[in-house]
Amino acid sequence: MSENMVRKEGIGSYFHFEKQKRFKDVSVPLDLNYTLFYTGRHALLYILNEINHSGNLSKIWFPNYYCQHTLGWIKKSYPNIHIYDINPFEFSSDVVNVNEFATKNDVVLINNYWGLSSMKTNADDDGPTIIEDHSHGWLSDAGLHSTADYCFVSLRKSLPIPLGGMYWKPNDARPKLGLNFKTDPHFYKIWDTMLHAMTLKSDFIAGDTHSNSSTYLPLFYEVEEALNVYTDFVELTEEHNHFIESYLHFNTRKIKETHLDYLYTKLQDTAYFKVIKRSGFTAFGFLLLFKEATDYNDLKQFLVANKVYPSSLWPDNHLDVEWRYFLNIHIDYRYTLTDMDSIISLIHTWLKHKMA
Repeated sequence: MSENMVRKEGIGSYFHFEKQKRFKDVSVPLDLNYTLFYTGRHALLYILNEINHSGNLSKIWFPNYYCQHTLGWIKKSYPNIHIYDINPFEFSSDVVNVNEFATKNDVVLINNYWGLSSMKTNADDDGPTIIEDHSHGWLSDAGLHSTADYCFVSLRKSLPIPLGGMYWKPNDARPKLGLNFKTDPHFYKIWDTMLHAMTLKSDFIAGDTHSNSSTYLPLFYEVEEALNVYTDFVELTEEHNHFIESYLHFNTRKIKETHLDYLYTKLQDTAYFKVIKRSGFTAFGFLLLFKEATDYNDLKQFLVANKVYPSSLWPDNHLDVEWRYFLNIHIDYRYTLTDMDSIISLIHTWLKHKMA
């Protein structure tokens, strides 16, 4: 057991509710002509529908390494998805050669892997339409200064909001939404359930003995299940739109930079894992890549047993590369350098056991 105690709610897993005023002094300007959605996947589906309605959509290309939940959800509307190969862990030369597989009437989705991708392509004016997913690279330079045809992001991966997605056109004015959106009290209850779960977790952190993980975690899972089956476009209520907007300028990147710089000086590559990082870029989290599944699972289970809850991004993807088991440890605004010391201590303890 680590001598540095991990906070009782643990490190990782779902966000808890935080009052917006906490973040007023850590803000970032956003020069984006954006439109908000309830989820990032709805923003992506809207983009595809907009392109399809123009009559210029032939093939849709996704990278071979992508969130299985989002891809499965998109396939309900566009089942004939095509796949192109990429190594999501190698950034020495990460230009996507779209002209090798896509034509002018195709759409290519390029994923900002962990905030470390340059997002460069060899596309020209006669090339395919480019959509960029910045869900794991929110506030990255590549996202803020994109020149793609379309961009979108799942905001709830970075911000303490119940739901939230965004769509913008880097080279155009604010998108004009031409498809029908509906009001839906059932969907609004999904928001309410998520916010209730986040509030229960905040109550637990604050010391409420009536709240614990057995009360709020089932609600989080309930929301995820509901989102996986809901494909209709729902109009944001004024209240929900304001809620998302009030957190939108929170500079999550600045805090991550501080934590990552600290971790990088304490933990380097080992025989069991590589630390995935890139000079001049801010990673989504503290990223570890494993060669052996046994080592990956062993460290993951050890961390969970000690209340550190990493995310597996994404275990259903199968790559033909030697190092392919990928673990993300959360190091966002919820935590301090003391929490980073807890993570360091736990990993060092695990390494000592492995080498004993």
